[in-house]
Amino acid sequence: MTPEKNNQTLTRWLLIATIALLVLVLGLQLWQLFGKAASGNSDNAPPLTADASTPENPQAAGSALSPGKSAMIEDVRALNEALSANELAKLSAEELEQLWETGAPGLPVGMSFAAQAAEEYAGTLAVDSVTSETDPELDEAPPHYEVELHHPTLGDFSYKIDAYTGEVLEGAPNILQNLHVTDASPEAPEAPGGQSVPAGNQPSTAEPQPPAASAQKPVSNTPVQQPAATDEEAAKNAAFTHAGVTAAQVSGLRCKLEWDGGRQVYDIDFWVGDTEYDYEIEASTGVVLAAQQERGIRPSGASAQQPGSFIGEEAAKNAAFAHAGISATDAGSIQCELDEDDGHWVYEVEFRTGGVEYDYEIDASTGTVVKAEQDR
Repeated sequence: MTPEKNNQTLTRWLLIATIALLVLVLGLQLWQLFGKAASGNSDNAPPLTADASTPENPQAAGSALSPGKSAMIEDVRALNEALSANELAKLSAEELEQLWETGAPGLPVGMSFAAQAAEEYAGTLAVDSVTSETDPELDEAPPHYEVELHHPTLGDFSYKIDAYTGEVLEGAPNILQNLHVTDASPEAPEAPGGQSVPAGNQPSTAEPQPPAASAQKPVSNTPVQQPAATDEEAAKNAAFTHAGVTAAQVSGLRCKLEWDGGRQVYDIDFWVGDTEYDYEIEASTGVVLAAQQERGIRPSGASAQQPGSFIGEEAAKNAAFAHAGISATDAGSIQCELDEDDGHWVYEVEFRTGGVEYDYEIDASTGTVVKAEQDR
């Protein structure tokens, strides 16, 4: 074999070896790209028996969770692994943030539960027209939810619900009963001899009724609400007696039933001569809670208007309704109060209808519309 043929044979084998090496390297690279990826997916896949909604998997707990909320759930569970991701997913982002800031001591009851607890305590669960608005305050002491109930005619009522027990901390119970009380004093039945039997000695024929299941026990520092046993006239007389005056001496009288510190009180203002009196009378007992008097000069024109010449609240409300072009049945959240404005007595009338809030001032003597405002 000549040297030239030897060189050609060697070159041919070198070329074959190079091609084989290239094929081997390419095969290794393809195996690394596809073979490992397939085996990696198999290794990372959860076992067939695993529960996809385990507490350790917030993404699986709710497929609709945003990445941000999932991250917040993971941060909370990093502080307290006992908390379930499923339950945390039901909380709002605001609740999760406050829960994380406070060290995640436990699982809050949630805004829906808090709103229901407030309505149950207020006795308005069966009233469809009552709406609620709930704000979490988990970072306050004690942690709680603030719930505001809105009744279309009675107005707004605020409640505080413990964030972790669901107990009512503050708020008025059974508002429909407390604000709509009828004085039904039963007449004493006549005894066989023609004598009446005292009411306290009458035998009870009605079976005792169990307490309502929805009633929740308020905390010890929250006074239990009682129906307004004292009517407006009795409250006025209590104030007059305390002041040592008679109703005939009084002018510029104003009386309003309102909530103060979790109880109903009558706020009563009046003038006797050049002295102004301001009273708070407890509605359930008629007790004088606060009394103030201040001597001064009444504004000009105030003495010319006497309560006996005032048109009354109903007439003032009707004047406002007529000006607004609505009927009384269309109005909600109605408030009417007699007030002195720049030496002139007016009725301040507020109401809502069709998403519009109306604010009126009606002359107390003539019924003339002094001011009219609308706020959408």
